[in-house]
Amino acid sequence: MSMNLRKAVLVVAMLLLVAPAIAACGSGGDDPTATSEPTVATSASPEATTAAATATTAPTEAETTEASPAATATAPSAEATATTAATEPAATAPTQQVSGDVAYGFNVFAWGNESEADLNAQTIDMVQGAGFNWVRLHFYWGAIQRAPDWWDPQPVDNIVEQYHSAGVNILATVSNPPDWAKDPSGESLVANYADWQNFMFFMAERYKGKVQAWEIWNEQNLASTVGGAVRVEDYAGLLQAGYQGVKAADSSALVVFGGLTPTGVNDPAIAIDDVQYLRSFYEYQGGSYTEYFDVMGMHANATNNGPDLMYPDNPGAGGWSQDASFYFRRVEQLHDVMTEFGDTRPAWITEFGWTTENQAEGYEYGADVSDQQQADYLVRAFEIARTDWAAWCEGLFVWNLNFSAVTEPSDEKFPWSVLNADFSPRPAYDALRAMPKP
Repeated sequence: MSMNLRKAVLVVAMLLLVAPAIAACGSGGDDPTATSEPTVATSASPEATTAAATATTAPTEAETTEASPAATATAPSAEATATTAATEPAATAPTQQVSGDVAYGFNVFAWGNESEADLNAQTIDMVQGAGFNWVRLHFYWGAIQRAPDWWDPQPVDNIVEQYHSAGVNILATVSNPPDWAKDPSGESLVANYADWQNFMFFMAERYKGKVQAWEIWNEQNLASTVGGAVRVEDYAGLLQAGYQGVKAADSSALVVFGGLTPTGVNDPAIAIDDVQYLRSFYEYQGGSYTEYFDVMGMHANATNNGPDLMYPDNPGAGGWSQDASFYFRRVEQLHDVMTEFGDTRPAWITEFGWTTENQAEGYEYGADVSDQQQADYLVRAFEIARTDWAAWCEGLFVWNLNFSAVTEPSDEKFPWSVLNADFSPRPAYDALRAMPKP
C-alpha cells in the first residue's frame, strides 16, 4: 500500500489516540496498494498498442453489488528507471533451494523496457541465487487498458516473458482502475464489474502458463484503494468478477484474496481493522462470496517488534507495541477468522518485512532495527511459518528485494530492501540465501 497514505493515517491515528493505524509492512510509492510503484516501465501510443491486444469477453458476467463511492485517484504513471549500476554479489553461503510446493518469494521491482532487460536479469539472478522460487509483481489495470479500445500490454509482456523463461513463478497483483472504468455516480468503485472481469480474463488468457497466481486487488481495507470509503460489498464484487475472469481463461491459475493492510483503525474514510474486515467479509451475504478465491492473502507488519513477540501476552516496548496489528504474528488472528468460519484453504503472506533506519516521516521505528536484526527477524519469520504454521501457511513473500535500486534513500521503501542500490547483498539477503528451506 502507499506509504505516503500510511504516514498520513498514522499521524491521524496517533492524534486521535486510536489503535494503530495503517501499519507499515513495507509497501510503496503512491500506489495505494501493497507493494510498489508500477512494475511496468514503459508505455506506447494507442496506435502502437491497440493492435497488440484484443480483449475477449469472459463467458459469464460478474454480478454487481453495492459498493463504495467511486475512486477519484488516477492510475499512477508507469514510468520508472534505474540509475544505479548493478553488480553480482559474492557468494557467502551455500544456497538452500525451495521445493516446488511452497512459495518462497520476493516483492520485486521489474522493468518493462526492453533496453533495461539486463536489470530484470540481475534481479532474477538474485531471486534464484537466494534459493527462492516466486516473485510478486504489481500491475495496474489503468496502465494496461488505458481506454476500452486502447491496450498497452507490451511492458507486461516483456516482464512476464523474462521471468517465465527463467523458471520463476509469478504472483501478479492487479489493481487501480482506469478513469474510464470508474463509476461516475460515486456509488461504486467501477461502473460495471464486467469490465474488470473481462480485463482479468484478458490477463489470464494472455499469460496462461506464465503467471501462476493472480491476487485480486490489494489492501482493500484501506479507503484510498477502493474509492474513498471502505466497504466489504465493493471488494466482494471485485473478487467475484476477478475470479470468474481468471478461471474462465486459465482454470489452473490460483486466485489469491487481496492481502489486507494491518491496522487497528476503524474509520471507513481511512481504513478498517483487518481482522474485523475479514470477519465481515465471511459474514457478508451469508458467506456467498467466500468461494471466489483459492488462497487467502495476508500482510504482516512488525514495525520494530521481533517475530516472536505479540500483543498483549508478549509485547514489545515503545510507541509501536500497543496493538496486535504492529506484530508479525497478527496473521495468526487472521487465520483464526478463517478457522472460525470453517475455511481450511491455505494462506500466503504476500507482504512482510522489517525496515532498518528509515529517513521517511512515520518510520522512526526503523532506527531500532539493525541490519543484522533485519536479517535475523526475516529468517526467524520463515522458521515460524515452517514450523508453527506449517498446516496452513504455504507461501511467504518478503517486502522487498530491490526497490533500493530505483528510489532514493529518503524514500521509505529504500531500507526495507534486502539488496543495496548496486544489487550487492545486505546481511538480510545473505541470511535468506543460507537459511534452510522446505
